[in-house]
Amino acid sequence: MDYSALWAEIQANPACAEFIHDNEMPKISGAEALAKDQAIADLINAESAPKIVSKEIGDGLVSLALGVPSGPVFLLQLEMLAETAITQEMTTEQIAQLAVARQAWRSLNKAAFDVGNPDVRTGLDMFVGSLLTQEQAEAVKALAEVPNTVTAADVSRAVRGPRE
Repeated sequence: MDYSALWAEIQANPACAEFIHDNEMPKISGAEALAKDQAIADLINAESAPKIVSKEIGDGLVSLALGVPSGPVFLLQLEMLAETAITQEMTTEQIAQLAVARQAWRSLNKAAFDVGNPDVRTGLDMFVGSLLTQEQAEAVKALAEVPNTVTAADVSRAVRGPRE
């Protein structure tokens, strides 16, 4: 945790101002300080986007994320696309989609499809409109999203130190 960055974020958020209690202010009870720190944490967390982490998954997790029958249908269509032969009539865009489908299929079979990787996430977007809806692509991407949670203890340290 970068406590200096968190302190800057707290100071920049006008809604946090009434809850800031730093070392320069008169001493308050531990319970009151905790309540103020928790209020700031709640404000920061409400505005935080989820953190995207590396997460390698296989076809089972994709199927669960999309539900039945959408998950198995997507996987079948992806497999069929991955096995499509390249022809001279194909456009560069069609060939790119085939290449992405083949790589995705191989990775899914090895449970090594990293839905937190920015390029993989972009690849999923290539299937929107053909194999996936936007909502389905977001559901698969969400497997790599975790809450970006700030605790009251994090706030306490950011506000009152030490920040290193």
